Amino acid sequence: MELITLERDLSAAARSLTADQIVALCRRAFGERVVVTSARELGGGTFNTTYLVALDEQQVILRVAPPPEAALSWDEAALMRREIHIQPFFAPLAARMPRTLAADFTHQLVDRDYMFQTFLPGERWDHVADALSPEEAGALWEQFGRVTRTIHDTVGSAFGGPHPAPEFPSWSQAVLYRLERSLETMSELGLEVADMTAALDVIRAHKAVLDEIREPRLMHGDLWLFNLLIERGPPGASIVGVIDADRAFWGDPMADWTMFVLSKSASPDTRPLYDRFWQAYGRPEPTRASAFRAVVYEAMNVGIALPWAARHGHDDMVRRGKRELREVVEALPRLRP
Repeated sequence: MELITLERDLSAAARSLTADQIVALCRRAFGERVVVTSARELGGGTFNTTYLVALDEQQVILRVAPPPEAALSWDEAALMRREIHIQPFFAPLAARMPRTLAADFTHQLVDRDYMFQTFLPGERWDHVADALSPEEAGALWEQFGRVTRTIHDTVGSAFGGPHPAPEFPSWSQAVLYRLERSLETMSELGLEVADMTAALDVIRAHKAVLDEIREPRLMHGDLWLFNLLIERGPPGASIVGVIDADRAFWGDPMADWTMFVLSKSASPDTRPLYDRFWQAYGRPEPTRASAFRAVVYEAMNVGIALPWAARHGHDDMVRRGKRELREVVEALPRLRP
């Protein structure tokens, strides 16, 4: 078997598998007679180690979670197990999402969770965005809005989660859990926590505004151009793949990472494209309560992004996150009911 790996640092989370290990995983998943031709490690991810594996009759994706000794934050724990649990709820997009062919959490062959999934053809949207015509880009953003709406239209039974992450009967409990865990992580990393503490005090005092959200809706948790695969051809450009749903959870759709990035990256240049997204998705009616919740969700998303940036040495992102938390603290008192 030919094995092509990436040059990586020596961190535990980025450790590659050996050829013998990959063959052993393939034989467990597909039988002892399977022929493994090659395995090529794929770049672009920041968490799992991923391979494109060529078998005798098909290509499959092998995703391998970090080992137990890897330094993971609270929001990264058991991501693959969470994805397996929530995957059936993405049924409306099943034709555009990879199918799980096998998963093994026993740690009998390797000391890591892993899964095999179907290989989806297509190009990552972010890799080819600059080469798209205005017509192709507009059509894709409209499709993006419809894909996001399809996800958000799925109703669950509890907030937070999915298993084995904790689930809650109310949205405020799920939000406060995420914020409190982010505060703990920031403190452990030596980051300034005064603004997050101040934001939490205001949010706790007005959690009734959060609990106006009574119906848990499905959120992808990491849906942006890097997790969308597209195809271009004579009929135009189309979204053919939605990948990496391991950060999905249940709550208010306006808290999804997609909405956060849309708000933070809005500009005169992006407005025509974002308008196509919102026309397809359906722009929510603004209210004072929704404005308050939007600032809470900014704190929630920054609370995850800021520690990640600190751990990975992204100083510019750290400075931006600190500035955004300060803006949250200034905005919450103005918007509270």
